[in-house]
Order: sequence, then structure tokens, then C-alpha cells
Amino acid sequence: MQAKFTEGSILRHICTMTAASTVGLLSLFFVDLMDMYWLSLLGEIELAAAIGYAGSILFFTLSLCIGLSIGCSAVVSHAIGRSDRARAQALVGNVLLVILVITTPVMALVFFSLELCLSWLGADGRAFELAYSYIRIVLPSMPLMALAMAASGVLRALGNAKEAMYLTLIGGIVNAVLDPIFIFGLDWGIEGAAVATVLARFAMLGYGAVLLLRHDVISAPAWTALWSDFRVYCQVAVPAVLTNLATPIGVAYVTAVMARFGDSAVAGNAIVGKIQPLAFAGLFALSGSVGPIVGQNLGAGRIDRIMETLTKSVQFVLVYCAVACALLLLLTQPLIAAFRVEGDAALLIRSFCFGLSTMFVFQGFTFCSNAFFNNLKVAHWATGMNFAKATLFTIPFAYFGGELGGPVGVWAGVYVGTALIGLAGLWLARYRIRHLAVEAAAT
Repeated sequence: MQAKFTEGSILRHICTMTAASTVGLLSLFFVDLMDMYWLSLLGEIELAAAIGYAGSILFFTLSLCIGLSIGCSAVVSHAIGRSDRARAQALVGNVLLVILVITTPVMALVFFSLELCLSWLGADGRAFELAYSYIRIVLPSMPLMALAMAASGVLRALGNAKEAMYLTLIGGIVNAVLDPIFIFGLDWGIEGAAVATVLARFAMLGYGAVLLLRHDVISAPAWTALWSDFRVYCQVAVPAVLTNLATPIGVAYVTAVMARFGDSAVAGNAIVGKIQPLAFAGLFALSGSVGPIVGQNLGAGRIDRIMETLTKSVQFVLVYCAVACALLLLLTQPLIAAFRVEGDAALLIRSFCFGLSTMFVFQGFTFCSNAFFNNLKVAHWATGMNFAKATLFTIPFAYFGGELGGPVGVWAGVYVGTALIGLAGLWLARYRIRHLAVEAAAT
């Protein structure tokens, strides 16, 4: 089990891992966008609004799954950095069991709280009914998604970026093929989109299990080591989960603020929410790709390579955002025409593509700094930063932005908060790496 990230070009490792992860994520994000597109063809603005409301709740469950997978990737990459194969195998088996035990009751709790959650978000009438129908089908598959994402995290920890990409591609392909069949062919509407998502998650988990067995990187749960592995895992996973759960708080609040301006504003916000991850998939992929690089080099004591990883990551963010924002500017009118929206919905799409999209430069800095914190044994820093971003740097900014500038003002306020927290995170990441270098020199 080779720690391949402890040698060779850092930039090449970043680009290779990120490119492969981006392809996989693009397939999933593209399917999400196509869900919105197919449903928009049915001619109900309430359908787009329903996806917006449902997305805010499902984003909470997805964020939990992401946090659990980050913890899995971190502890496994540390073991690989120490060239401890037996330890890695035991960790994977025990961690997957822990993830299943955690996600099942959480899924049940959210399921039985759906009506309350949707009401809190401001959903009512037809949009409420559609959102409820969608979530109650998708939500029970949450543990499957968590296990599939953990398998992807293990593959990234091994440095097998292509296979992690194939895992997510499988889900995207299955969903893309089944969506039009279920939505239009069987006339299931929004419920058809939900069923397609569930079947895609089954496909991802099945393929992930095959890959883990093929690489002989998983063993049956070791009951004697379960408690100690649980504690090691939770040291990273709990802060990572809290870090990721902070984001849905901000997303839900923005959705609730948009609801004050009507279904058109909620629909526009939802469409932009689907465009964002597709346009900036490389940044989402980067946050998951640099973690194993940092983890392996920390396990090997290569602090110099960790600092280089941060520098190259920032350069990647700047170049990627320049290209993505330029493309969004060119595609503004085609996007508005494709989704057949007008009013506030069209205004939000236009405003995002005309300049507000550049907030993802700072969002990329946040993604990177959180990945570094999670793998440099200060995961609680990422938790604090993300909760600050979701509350202090989102709620007042979104509220006063909405009061001063309507729906577009909400996004402008979020932009300011995102910039402040992104720059602060980048500074803290550099501070932590320098501190580790001083500790290493002293010993």
C-alpha cells in the first residue's frame, strides 16, 4: 500500500485527483440540473419551488454523509501514510459499520419531521405537497448514499482517483437514464425523479462495495477494536460532520428569506443552486482531493509539501473560477431560456451569471482551508469557521441584503459574508502549517 502523494509533483497530484473527482461530480450535478430542467417542462413554477424546498432539507442529509466520508478518508489516509495496510483494512470495516449506525436513526428523525421542516422553510400549498412527495421517497436511501460516499473516500485515500470517479459516474448515468423514463414515460412527475435518485444510490453502493473488495482494503468489523476505532474516527468525523452541517443552516435561511418574495424567487434561488455545483464542480472536487494529499504527507512528516499543497490549491481556485465565471457570463440568456423563467427567477439567474458567481473564489478558499483543517488534526477549526459562515456571516448579511435589495440583495449580502470568511480561513490554514513546521523543527 504505497503512499504515492509523499513524492512527485504536488500540482500534478492535485490536478489528477481533482480532474477525476470533477468528472464524477459533474455527472451527479448535471443530473440534478436536468431534474430541474425536466420538471420545468411540465409548466409548473411550483415544481421548481418544491425542488428548492426539498433541496434545503436533503442538503442537510447530504452534508452529514459528506462529513462522515471526510472522516473516513482522513483516518484511512493517515494509516496509508504510515504504510499500515492491516490498520487501514480494520478501520474501513469498522468505520462503515459506524456510518450505518449513525445515518439510520438520523434518517428516521428527519423523515418524521418533514412537515415541520417544510413549514419552517415557508413552503405551502402546491409547492409543499410536491416537496413532501419528493423527500419521502428519497430520504430512506440516505444510509446507502453515506456508505457509497465513504467508499469513494477510501478510494481517494488510496490515490485511486479514477475509480472514485467511476463510482460517482455510475450514479449519474443511472439517474440520467431513468429520469425522463420515470418523469415522462411513466408519467410519475416529481415522484419519478425521486425514484430515479434512489435507484442511482443503490447502483453507487453496489459498485463501491465491489471496488473495496477488489482492492482488499476492507475487513469484517473487528469487534475488539471497534471502540478504539470509533474514537479515532470520531476525532475527525464529528468536527467534519458539524462543519458540513453548518452549511445547510445558511442555505435553509437563504431559502426562507427568498420565500418572502414568492415562489418565483424561491424557484430562481433553486435553479441557481443547481447551476452552482455544476459550474464549480472542480472546487467541490478539490476539497475532497487535497485531503488525502495532506493526510499522507502529514503521516510521513512532510510539512513542506503540505504548504506547497495549499499554495497550489489557491492557484487552482483562481484559474478555475476565472474560466467558470466567464462561461456563465456567456451562457446567461440560454440558461434563462432553457428553464422558461421570468420575473424574480430570471433576475436571480442573470445577476448570478453577471458577477455574483465570483463569490466562489472565496468559497473555494473555504473549501480548501476546511480540507486542510480536517487533515491537520484541527478539525474543530473547520467546524468553527463553517458555523460562523452559516450564521454570523450569512444570516445578518442575507437579511439586510434582502431588505435593501430584494432577492438579488440577498445574494449580494451572502457574497460579502463569503468573502470575509474565505480570506480568514486561508490565513488560518497558513498559520497552522507554519506552526506544524516549527513543531517539527523543534523535535
